[in-house]
Amino acid sequence: MQKALNILAAFLFLTLTSAAQAQWLPSQASLRYSAQVSNGPAGDCGCFTLQGAAGDLFWNLGPAKPRLGVGIAFDAGVEHTGDVNGAGYGLTLSTFTAGPRLKLPMGKSQAFAQALFGVAHGSGSEFPQSNNTLIQSANSFALDVGAGADYPINRRLSLRFLQVDYLRTALPNNSTNWQNNLRIAAGLTLHFSH
Repeated sequence: MQKALNILAAFLFLTLTSAAQAQWLPSQASLRYSAQVSNGPAGDCGCFTLQGAAGDLFWNLGPAKPRLGVGIAFDAGVEHTGDVNGAGYGLTLSTFTAGPRLKLPMGKSQAFAQALFGVAHGSGSEFPQSNNTLIQSANSFALDVGAGADYPINRRLSLRFLQVDYLRTALPNNSTNWQNNLRIAAGLTLHFSH
């Protein structure tokens, strides 16, 4: 788990450094703790929880008012559980998604809604294959639809007091090969001047 968090932090740092060198900084960057409820084996809910960290970068597109805007968000997250419902194996789920985000004022807070698309990578688990074998990692499509809100602490920093995402993945599972996940997160958002 610590290795995954270090990789996520390094990835965000390198992305920000590269953007700064290209003089194309994002409007904001966030880092947050996330808890996720995922459905397990087919037949019943079989739900289990994962915990981890996620971060995102947001770029405003075109001239936008400070509190109202449309832009592009990139989100990366890593969540982990050591035990999937007593099955004897765990799961580390990494997601990398991007897509449109709409920012709207909500009193003093800044709300947003987004629809992101990308890839999911499951590892440290057991994924069934068509030839009745199991592999320890798999990749799939990921859809992340969600909303959240930031409350300003000062001009540069906000509290991401809530973010709720519906995350759909398509990892092999001997049934529909679809997973429905609910992710709830909170953290901090850093705002950049342009």
